[in-house]
Amino acid sequence: MKTLVASLGTRGDVEPFLAQAEIFAEAGHEVICLFPEQFRETVTQLGYGFIGFDKGFLEMLESPSGRTIMGGGGNGWDQLRNYIRLAKSSIALQHMLITQQREAIIAHKPERIVFHSKCLFYYIAAMANPDRFTLLTPIPCLSHPSKEFPHIGFGKWKPFGPKWNLKSYYLVNGIRHLGMKKFVGKYYSDFPSIKITQKALREFELNRLTTIYTISPSLFPKPTGWPESAKIVGYYFRDQVKAYHPSKELENWLEKYPKAVLLTFGSMGNTAPKANSKTIINLLQKHHIPTIVNTSRGGLEQLEASDESIFYVNQIPYDWILPKLYGIIHHGGSGTTHQGAAHGCVQMIVPHIIDQYFWNRIIEMRKLGPLGTSIHNFDANKFEIALIDFWKNREYAANAAQFAEKIKHEAKKDTVLDLVMTQSA
Repeated sequence: MKTLVASLGTRGDVEPFLAQAEIFAEAGHEVICLFPEQFRETVTQLGYGFIGFDKGFLEMLESPSGRTIMGGGGNGWDQLRNYIRLAKSSIALQHMLITQQREAIIAHKPERIVFHSKCLFYYIAAMANPDRFTLLTPIPCLSHPSKEFPHIGFGKWKPFGPKWNLKSYYLVNGIRHLGMKKFVGKYYSDFPSIKITQKALREFELNRLTTIYTISPSLFPKPTGWPESAKIVGYYFRDQVKAYHPSKELENWLEKYPKAVLLTFGSMGNTAPKANSKTIINLLQKHHIPTIVNTSRGGLEQLEASDESIFYVNQIPYDWILPKLYGIIHHGGSGTTHQGAAHGCVQMIVPHIIDQYFWNRIIEMRKLGPLGTSIHNFDANKFEIALIDFWKNREYAANAAQFAEKIKHEAKKDTVLDLVMTQSA
């Protein structure tokens, strides 16, 4: 069987789909990945078919406006202006991405399509043929409401209370459905048998579209009232250890510092990487916390004068390093949060955008670490208070070990595969 997996976004958006691609391929499926062009080499090396979304999407996020939004910085008016600039520049690009989603189906005729929430065309196509499509997301509070948390679009703010939390889903998803109608409108003739209205879109997404949340039910249990079509199945990881060979210097450093942490912002940038790196690393040194600093995409930078307790890497597989560490200080992406939890690490999150604020609260609520401080207008005093708690609070380490034991049994290998293949049964 031919299966198309389609995701639009950065590494954190793509990894959950690569994890499923591996499982589908092992089950004998011909797998085709529709990802941003920047992931072509990664996918082709794994042996899957590849269709490249226009490079413009990720390039837009790397623009000055995109980096400001992704990494914080500036006052409220600066943020608003950058959102407007980004929205204007994305309109033409969104039309192109919609067309590419449609063309992938026409050209390759996949029997099953597993898609990301940013792939808007597939919501409409799924209304016409729901058994063929599955929405997969590593982010909760998106389609299905929670009384405890508002829509993920309001993730930066504290929860409003049950009534307004629920109303936030109606508001944000109503706007999103308007966007779907606007961008997919020129292809309505592909689906003559369905009536495409905001109400119809809302009802379909909420109650009939098979939606698989690849998140831990221990971190976020399924809320009461969710329909049978919504599943929480655990987080899936790809094995990246087999391709990694650590340096002798790193191995020696780990022997010298058996209780250490990882500092990483993943693919997140920010508007003051040098200043933020200096503040954070100096505080780590001040409190004698040995740390591996993952500079990755430039959100963190190497200091010219660091003592030997700070070890710099450019990339490192989390599944290799985290089992060897006490904890992780990170940006709060869904994948990194789950990696930390799965390996029993105490966590502290420095959220940058959207769902990262949600995971920050989850880590605090589950007592796996303190509430971290945002990268926006980074507050060194608040960070230091949380850092001391992160390093010295024994309750966090005990809870982290208990959660790790639960999480490693949650994601069954064939759960998503079986749901995708049998949803019409």
